[in-house]
Formats: sequence, structure tokens, C-alpha cells
Amino acid sequence: MFRPGLFRPGLFRPGVRLLGVALLAGLTGCANGGASPLGSAFTAWFPDESSASERAESLDYATMVVDTEDRAGLVVQAALSGPASYWPTGHQGMLVLYHEGLQATAGLPQDLLDTRYLPLDGRATKPEDFVPWRQATPEPFRLERHWQAADGLPRQLAAQGSLTCDAPALRELPLGPRSLEPCTMQLAWEDGSHTRTRLWRDAETRRLWAGDGVAWPDGPRIRWEVARAWW
Repeated sequence: MFRPGLFRPGLFRPGVRLLGVALLAGLTGCANGGASPLGSAFTAWFPDESSASERAESLDYATMVVDTEDRAGLVVQAALSGPASYWPTGHQGMLVLYHEGLQATAGLPQDLLDTRYLPLDGRATKPEDFVPWRQATPEPFRLERHWQAADGLPRQLAAQGSLTCDAPALRELPLGPRSLEPCTMQLAWEDGSHTRTRLWRDAETRRLWAGDGVAWPDGPRIRWEVARAWW
């Protein structure tokens, strides 16, 4: 469990890329201004652990607590486009979630450019919208990811994955505890590497409320917890 303050400094599916670029260009100015509630959320600073929860409680906007190793704190949702949500992190940074799962980042030393999940059996009615945690009984899947390494060069790698979920248990979130299913996503990458991501989902809606893991082998650890939900 992590409780930082507001964010400090530290692609996507069809239809998401252009909006993300526009938001990076347009919302940075809003975040740096002092007039709007969104702007003040990025310029304020609350260093103690309780302040992120206190700030989220005071805001009427969708919020998350995020830690990307490079930067950590409370973020305010900037836009929503179908299942994709956009979270500016200041300094031209951006976190993008898709069905509440990590989809892409911008402004970090190494950025996740794109994420794609595919069912191995091919039975999904809308494979472009498939994510394993939305399945009642998750089946094995294929994951494809592209990222920009620290040397500035693009990389890509695929993995075969599995998702297992345990019985619901209380998990402490920024605005209080919630009963969630703890899930483990195991990924066997084509280069022989193995990674594990922890996810916490609602047993009924199967929406994610928290996640913790690396997006690719030896990539940065990214953690997020929903404070005020947007659904």
C-alpha cells in the first residue's frame, strides 16, 4: 500500500492515440495554471502519507494514486474515451488505462507505447476490446507490448499469460477499504523472461481498482489505486 502526495516529476489502441497526443499538448497548460480545479490539483503538494487520501476526499473528480518509480502521487482524470481513461502526471506526462488496466505511458524515462491482449481460442466477439480480467473465468491469453527504452529506441515483445483470482478480501484504498478479488497475472515472454503483475478486481463488475507490476521484463514498476472511481 502506498500513500504519496500529489504528483511530483519523475501507442494506444485505434482511436486512443490521437486523443492522447492532443491531451499531452493541451492539458499540460491546464495543469500548470492555477485557475481551474484540475490545474490546482497538479500545482499543490502534500508530502505526508495521509494527504493523498485527504485531497482525493476533497475533490469531486475521478482520482487515482500512482507510483511509476520516476514520480508518485495523486492524479486527476483529464478525459475519458470509451474504455480508455487519461491521467496527466505533469511535465508532459500521461498515464493511460484501458478497462482500468495499464495501457500506455508518456513522459517517463521508459514509456509503454501500446498494449494488446488477444484470446488464444479466438472466441472473443470483439477481440480489439478483450482484456483477461473482464472474463468471469479467465482463460490463457496472448499479450503484445511496445515500449520505448531508455536509449530512445522502440522495443516490442509478446508473452503468453494466465490470470488467476482468489476469493474476495478487504483491501485498503485511498478512500477506504473495499472487498476485492486479488488476481495474479503470470506472463511468459518470448525471450524466456517471466513477470508477474498483481491486480485487484471487483467480483461482480470485474472492474480493476488497483494494479502493481512491470509492463515488460526489466521495465519500471508501476502501481495504481483508484481513489474516486469514474464509473
